[in-house]
Amino acid sequence: MSIVHMSSPVEEIKERLNIVDIVGEYVQLKKTGANHKGRCPFHNEKTPSFTVSESKQFFHCFGCSKGGDVFTFLQEVESMEFAEALRVLAKRAHVELKPTNPREHNERTKLLDALSLASEFFHVALKESKEGEIARTYLTERKVEAETIEQFNIGYSGDSWDALFNFLRKRGCTEKEIASAGLVVKSEKNNKYYDRFRGRLMFPIHNSHGNVIGFGGRTLDPEQKEAKYINSPQSPVYDKSATLYGLAAAKKYIQKVDATVIVEGYMDVVSAHQAKFRNVVAASGTALTHDQIRLLKRYSPNVILAFDSDAAGLSAAWKGMQVAVEEGMNIKVLVLPTGQDPDDLIRANPTEFRERAMKAKPFMEHAFDTITQPLDLTKVHDKKKAAAELLPMIALFPDKIEQTHYIKKLAELVEVEQSILEEKIHLHTKKEDKLKKEEPQQKKQIQMSPEEKTHGEQVSERLLALASMEPQDFSIVVEKLHDGALTGDRLVLLYNELKTYYNQSGHLDPEQLKFENTVVDATWKELQLIGEELFSEVSQQERQQELLSLIESAERFRIKHRLDEVQHLLSTAERSNDSEAIARLSDEFRDLAESLRQLG
Repeated sequence: MSIVHMSSPVEEIKERLNIVDIVGEYVQLKKTGANHKGRCPFHNEKTPSFTVSESKQFFHCFGCSKGGDVFTFLQEVESMEFAEALRVLAKRAHVELKPTNPREHNERTKLLDALSLASEFFHVALKESKEGEIARTYLTERKVEAETIEQFNIGYSGDSWDALFNFLRKRGCTEKEIASAGLVVKSEKNNKYYDRFRGRLMFPIHNSHGNVIGFGGRTLDPEQKEAKYINSPQSPVYDKSATLYGLAAAKKYIQKVDATVIVEGYMDVVSAHQAKFRNVVAASGTALTHDQIRLLKRYSPNVILAFDSDAAGLSAAWKGMQVAVEEGMNIKVLVLPTGQDPDDLIRANPTEFRERAMKAKPFMEHAFDTITQPLDLTKVHDKKKAAAELLPMIALFPDKIEQTHYIKKLAELVEVEQSILEEKIHLHTKKEDKLKKEEPQQKKQIQMSPEEKTHGEQVSERLLALASMEPQDFSIVVEKLHDGALTGDRLVLLYNELKTYYNQSGHLDPEQLKFENTVVDATWKELQLIGEELFSEVSQQERQQELLSLIESAERFRIKHRLDEVQHLLSTAERSNDSEAIARLSDEFRDLAESLRQLG
């Protein structure tokens, strides 16, 4: 082992970025002593056990045991590969990447490259091509400014069948990559590829880090029989149900004002940001999904729905409310004037849009007003109708205080006992649970929790974490700990490196340690963080006592494990009548049993 000075892009990125800033975009962190703490984004917890060390640039969760550096965090929280995490963080750190390592240019990054090139192709076509005049005129009529066009990189796809395809092929993209990115379709008749988007205003769709992952295309020909909007198909980089248009531009403003305004269309977002309403995103014409809400929850638990006031808009708002409530979000409704969408209102009167956003009502208050307004609650039929529509909404609230509040309000409105409505909700909930059980199991992408650590691994981790806090006592560890006492591959690897360093230098200096093996280096930093959290407020005498206790526990595990092995070998030797092996193993078994007895 040696001290290493690296100047790779990875090290340069780590030097320029602060892990606290990156993690802080996903987790609300609070400074506690030398570290920062918050609720873990990888598992549900009420008491914060997720710790970030600014000095070590490392994180560790004491609840689920996930830990690592800024790259590990981004890979875990965004479910991305190392290559994409490298690109994202390099962009943040203003570090130029030269893709010489195959890891930095995998299939996913090639698709992102193709989509980025396509975005620029469409953008140049909008600004410079003769065909793009129709799109430029449309944007002028919609009062979209040049700065906004640049911000969202809006473009235009000409009416050619293969202009984009040929452009990308000349830039080194393969047919397979272009097709996988959703930019072309293959003809069944002649097996040729044709551009998917033709004669449309193009809205690049970005992920939360600003990478182009797909497109939305709007027709500009009122006579065209095709759909008004078409979107990129599902691809390895684009999942419509987990994407929100405008989030990359909006996320820091969402955190700043602690609320997200959700609209339906691309132009709604464009107009809103142009008018300085920068916490606005779009669900792109689909009902909100759990993945989208969880994405937003990273930045704020508060959502304001600004959907159209027509039947379709109200239906989308209701579905969005269901999802948001189930995910524990606070949801309000911005009521739009009849016949107007957010884009119409913002262009006509941005001040009114702001006022309506400020006056947005909690969804259930809006639901009570909307549902009961046309009813005559003196009539039994209308009372039943109000209860039938409102009770399923109330039943969604996981918080019993909120649920009880709205049950009481409904009971007063329809003039029935609260207990009657509570019983109806109980029956409704049972019915819904039954239906869910009867539904066929759908394949879902779930976050895999880390493997449970064995008791031996927990002891080994705690022992080495304590050793990092008491390096002057490492001689005790080396003296008393036998080979095989520690469990966990990465912990054993680290211990062997520490032992080698100690035997060569005669001491252990944690501040000077940096390992050539990145796994060992990461494990050491993680254990230092664990040591700080567990033992920083414990006296030195108590630490030494705990160290001796942990060494004994590790030795006990070693002996028990070896006893099991010897017993198995003895059985084998007895079956084969190997008297020499039987004698040797019997002696070892007695010695191990005596050592275990002495440990107690």
